[in-house]
Amino acid sequence: MKNRTYLRHVFGYAVVIFCWLIMFTVSVVWTDDAVAQTSFGDPFDGNGLQNSNWKWQNEPETWDVGKTKKDYLFIDSQTNRNIWTSDASHFLYQETDTDMFDVETRFFARWNTNSAVNGLLVKSPADDNWVTIKFWARDANAKAQIQYQSKGAGMGPGDVHWLEKFGDFQDVDIALRLKKEGDTYTAWYQTADDNDWVSIGQGTFALNPPLWLGIYAGVADPTGTLEVEYEYFRDNMNPFPVEPGGKATTTWGSLKKQYPAKY
Repeated sequence: MKNRTYLRHVFGYAVVIFCWLIMFTVSVVWTDDAVAQTSFGDPFDGNGLQNSNWKWQNEPETWDVGKTKKDYLFIDSQTNRNIWTSDASHFLYQETDTDMFDVETRFFARWNTNSAVNGLLVKSPADDNWVTIKFWARDANAKAQIQYQSKGAGMGPGDVHWLEKFGDFQDVDIALRLKKEGDTYTAWYQTADDNDWVSIGQGTFALNPPLWLGIYAGVADPTGTLEVEYEYFRDNMNPFPVEPGGKATTTWGSLKKQYPAKY
């Protein structure tokens, strides 16, 4: 009898521990899934988009994650995909009604056209208007600008000019960051030569939700090419549960090897 009682107690404890482990595992999985659903982030690791909330406006004929370049989102832009007084860009976005966000991305760009665009964008379909940090590539040489704009107009201070010292059309590597606090937007950029974010400026602009937030690319002209490789899309306020392997804390790690004297 004592042995049977002992075994019943052991079995009871085992059942309790097993149930607790199941509940803990479900809780952890649910928590990670909840974070993934509320974060805008995506490390662009592996062979596909990690965040299930992405949608395409004007999905490009050729794009991939990890196939063209390991752990990068690659976009081969089509022509007539400008964003200025209208938006015809290849726009990868997530829909939100948030009043605050702080997002950033880093990309490599190569172009051979008189006009090409890519960058960060938050857009109100209801207003048919937006706020964007645009990398505007012009001509097949070292002519390009960073522009801070709404539809057909500038945001905050004048455009920040992209200078030849930052590289030519075969060697452009830059990070962009956009922060929203109510109707106030703050923008920055960063290159391998910068130890910190460089301010583009601050501006106030009202956009009615729901908003579309994300990254885009496009050849603005009827002819030419633009290839963009996005390394990540980072949500600084609500990080994605799986950060990019080796990229989250070493954004400029590979570049430090190229420019050791500067770091």
